[in-house]
Amino acid sequence: MTGCHWAGVAFMLLSSSAWGQATGEADSLLGPQTGDVTWSLRQHGLTWETPQMTLHLDPWFTVRHLTGTPPTTSEAAVSPWDNLRGAHFEATLDGVWHMEGSLEEMQGWAGAWDAATMTASTTLPGWGRAKLTSGGRVDVARARVTSRYSHVSTQGDSLLFSTAYAPVQWGALPSPLTFSGEAASFPRASVTWVRPNGLSAQTTAARWTGTERGPAGGSTESLFRQTDAGWVDFGWRHPSRGSLGLLGGVLRERPWTGELATDSLGQFAWRSWLSVSSTWRTATDNVLVTGEWTSHQGWGVATSWRPSEAWAFTLGTTRLPALDDDRIALQNAGTPVSAVLRPAGSTDALWRTELHGRWKTSTWTAGGRAAAVGTFKVAEAWVAYALQKTWPMHVTLGAELWQGASHPSLPSEGARLRVGVSHRMGMTPGSTTFGAP
Repeated sequence: MTGCHWAGVAFMLLSSSAWGQATGEADSLLGPQTGDVTWSLRQHGLTWETPQMTLHLDPWFTVRHLTGTPPTTSEAAVSPWDNLRGAHFEATLDGVWHMEGSLEEMQGWAGAWDAATMTASTTLPGWGRAKLTSGGRVDVARARVTSRYSHVSTQGDSLLFSTAYAPVQWGALPSPLTFSGEAASFPRASVTWVRPNGLSAQTTAARWTGTERGPAGGSTESLFRQTDAGWVDFGWRHPSRGSLGLLGGVLRERPWTGELATDSLGQFAWRSWLSVSSTWRTATDNVLVTGEWTSHQGWGVATSWRPSEAWAFTLGTTRLPALDDDRIALQNAGTPVSAVLRPAGSTDALWRTELHGRWKTSTWTAGGRAAAVGTFKVAEAWVAYALQKTWPMHVTLGAELWQGASHPSLPSEGARLRVGVSHRMGMTPGSTTFGAP
């Protein structure tokens, strides 16, 4: 069963339970207590409350009109619209279980920030496998579901159990080198122990899916090569000055039935990687310095500056090593589990420099980001006006331009303009992912 199917089951269970509570029927999931269901366009779209649970359900959507350079020049006419739609839910059970997730679907043009790094036309960063439609447009869906249980002892220690079909975040670089919270979803389970003095330890087991097809049979996911992965990380966090973390992991591709006996290249042997991440902030809390070194992906440093509550800037530099046959690639659904770092087709050692900026008031939000890696350069800028602040609803204007792209689905240079309406800042001006840059 795919991730979208699992998330759909979760949504149906919650929805059917909510209907039973609203109509006074017995609820098989949470007991026979009735609950209150309220709808709103000013707060959460739907709120369901019972003595044991509080559930919030919100719609997400973005609709935009696009003009400028099309992804390909072979199509005479392509749709000038792109959109993203879905729903997000968040629930708390008995004060200790927290569940959160979303179902999302996107139809539109991949932004240059992502398209230039796609290793194949059917692997979209942040989403995974996608269907390519006319004119270079993509049709793709994804699910994200996370459940967490927390227990606090009398000594103040915290023990957390979590299961998820979602990405994971490690480090604070603008483009994390090991794990990014914006990557494609994958199943994982974790146990975390946190001490009151800031020390923590976590162990995680995960399963990644590749793009290599094997013998037919089974579910859709089993048609592709599976990879077992696991890692342990240790961290220390000072409440006001910084943090330090060490992560070590292993991975192994899973053979299909009868394949292991014929393997002579060590393809299915366990391989390891290592990452060290740190942050440090000034006493005034307006400057943050972060860094990450990895055994498989290079190293990077970044500085963030917040001169006021309204303004924020981040400048980062990453050194990417040359690719070779022995280098470990941490990938799921054909895309990196880290932030995408390298233009498609490049194998040489590269420097990557990127700049992020943001300005926000109660009504206006503006920002942008730019990156240069090798001969490829890309930049986005955007502004949004809040039509409705509590829900919230924005009208957006965004622009992107790029130069030096070598991916076949993207012209070597171009520019685009996007105008649209967005609930909760659904997509950036160039990228087809939730959240502003």
